[in-house]
Amino acid sequence: MAGKNLPSQKDAIVAALALYETRPFAVSDIGSQSAWLKGGSHHARNLYVSGPMGLASSVALGLAAVRRKEEVLAVCGDGALAMNLSSLVTIAGAKQTNLAVIVLDNGIYEYTASVPTPTRDLDWLAVGRAIFGAGSCFNLSDLTAEKWKTIPGPRMIVADIAPSIEKTPLLGMSPAQIRAAFLEASKV
Repeated sequence: MAGKNLPSQKDAIVAALALYETRPFAVSDIGSQSAWLKGGSHHARNLYVSGPMGLASSVALGLAAVRRKEEVLAVCGDGALAMNLSSLVTIAGAKQTNLAVIVLDNGIYEYTASVPTPTRDLDWLAVGRAIFGAGSCFNLSDLTAEKWKTIPGPRMIVADIAPSIEKTPLLGMSPAQIRAAFLEASKV
């Protein structure tokens, strides 16, 4: 995560969503990923996961399996994804071509006063390439919408981000409201 001028978590999420021609379903982890997804690109196709950390990638896999003709993006924090690292192997094995995972790597648990994650020194790009293949895992800064169209799925995006200088906004939605909006957007 070397270098300066890293994007914020919100800006990285918005940039990842901009890679798609059509708005994908976006499944975000509990905490700051859900808050910044809502803050940067609130949409009924967003599923703000609450409950245990690290489940966005697993929930997104299930969604991608039942919505095979639509793109799904799992929005994962580095600390949360570390709690469910095996989901990446499951995703790769399922060969769900309509699924991508973005790991937002700032090396801290943003919601807990910047406590360092145990993965703060992990090379997420190397992990993603080992699991998904070198041709399916890229740094967000190296992607364009044109390039994104050519990358075989399942795919992984690694976004090195700056720790937030803003207070993480509150989600402002109850689980019942999230569920109702998502069910409405999910109707076939």
